[in-house]
Amino acid sequence: MRALKLFAASSAAGFALALLASIVVAQETPPGMSRVSPGASTRVFVMAAFDDACKSIAAPSIEIVKPPRKGSVSFREGQTTTIQSSLSGKCTGQRVTGTGIYYTAQTDTAGEDAFSITARLATGEVTSRSFQMFISD
Repeated sequence: MRALKLFAASSAAGFALALLASIVVAQETPPGMSRVSPGASTRVFVMAAFDDACKSIAAPSIEIVKPPRKGSVSFREGQTTTIQSSLSGKCTGQRVTGTGIYYTAQTDTAGEDAFSITARLATGEVTSRSFQMFISD
């Protein structure tokens, strides 16, 4: 975030008007990116596995296939999430437990970063996902 000080003055017939204002200009988070402050950690996703009855099953094995350049990635098991979509559609909106994927930005950095993960279920099914991060105060 950047603060700008504006000063304007005008004079007419010996009358002076001064305006002093402080305007805060916040950098917008680009579409499709998750925002994080330098040195902070944020959960960007929960990778959850569930059965046809919408019940949690064994957590997938998750691997970082493209590490971030300006931060680090960690995993936390036991995170609750709401299913956003399922093949049958009947599990959408149900709550399950999975592994949280967290991104922590370095303290002295700003700008864009990205990383990719691959998750493998015990059944052998594999899915991949990429994440775009925006680091800004």
